[in-house]
Amino acid sequence: MKKIRLKQVPPIRFGIVLGLINGVVGMITAPVLLLSLGAAATWDTNLLPRFLGIPWLFAGAASLFMPFIHALGGFVVGVLLAMVYNLAARWTGGIEIVIDDN
Repeated sequence: MKKIRLKQVPPIRFGIVLGLINGVVGMITAPVLLLSLGAAATWDTNLLPRFLGIPWLFAGAASLFMPFIHALGGFVVGVLLAMVYNLAARWTGGIEIVIDDN
């Protein structure tokens, strides 16, 4: 058995990986957003004025930009998380992983 200690995570590289993962999540959730906002826009109520086509236009634009917004947010959060981990690893010595050679 071999012990490996993770003492540092490169922030930019971790941000890129997390941004890519979140971009894929944004691509998966975009159709759900489009359908749910579109359904909410067609819900008939007498309390709110009804604007023809505007809610569908908003839902379409939001679903197109969602993967990019998710990717950008994932990158920023990934960089911040890696920086916090690096600070904590300095104090604690990092995460220790045990690998079996079999």
